[in-house]
Amino acid sequence: MFMDTYRVKPGDKIKLNKWDPDGGEAAEVGKKAGNKEMLKLNDRLEALQELLYAESKQKVLIVLQAMDTGGKDGAIRHVFDGVNPQ
Repeated sequence: MFMDTYRVKPGDKIKLNKWDPDGGEAAEVGKKAGNKEMLKLNDRLEALQELLYAESKQKVLIVLQAMDTGGKDGAIRHVFDGVNPQ
């Protein structure tokens, strides 16, 4: 799955200068395939949010970086549709 490129595991050292700002593998996925994957991952995100909320131990931080009009608002709307931000 192309998302593994962007997954940071506990204890990992993050070096942003080693990441491709153009999207790497994710940029090569077509819109139709990307939307299908996003819907599948959204269902998983909703299920995981319920677990995190029930345990009240862990938090999730998601960082989106882009220039103005870079699509951050749209990404937030699409990816987190159905997820409670609290």
